[in-house]
Amino acid sequence: MGASKPVVINADTPLSASNPHTWLILNGDPADMAAAPRCMTGTLRPLHRERANSAAEFAAAKLLIDVDAADQPWRSNAYRHEVILPRDADNRFTCPKVLFTDIDAAYVAGAKALLTYVTLTWTPARLHRAWRLAHTLTTELVDEFSVPALVVQHVPGLVANTATPHCHILLGVRTLTGIGWGGHVAALNGDRVWPMVRARFDALLASL
Repeated sequence: MGASKPVVINADTPLSASNPHTWLILNGDPADMAAAPRCMTGTLRPLHRERANSAAEFAAAKLLIDVDAADQPWRSNAYRHEVILPRDADNRFTCPKVLFTDIDAAYVAGAKALLTYVTLTWTPARLHRAWRLAHTLTTELVDEFSVPALVVQHVPGLVANTATPHCHILLGVRTLTGIGWGGHVAALNGDRVWPMVRARFDALLASL
């Protein structure tokens, strides 16, 4: 069971072009819950600390892209990833580069968000169990809100990093249908995201 109220995770972290976790405010479980399943969320806004943000740049950072931006499609170094689309969305958006580049291109001046970001961290006996839980949670959100999403699994131990395996979810904040982009989804913007995702995360953990 997670905390009843999140804390700001990165308030004292200096802005860095190489650290996407400084490009947005992150809310999550407090540090004293390090051994428990943790949930962290944030809203990537067009401007943060005077830094101009891009959905495509953020997605590329989470996919661990190490090739020139002109490369098509992106070649991810993450352990695994998948784009999950609403029922009637165009299949071309299954390419992460196409999806997140289009999110940037379709941005409407004055809108408050580019995407919503979620990280789920826990240590099941098998990596595929963590992937399946994150994939299930993502599919629930995609189906309920008709937004596209990218789910990514990182396994830091593969490069001798001691960090815990975790899954990232990047959610569009506008509906996507067969005719294109639609309205913004208020439930996927700002402080209301963490309690909703944390409750779903806890419910899925309890069902295992």
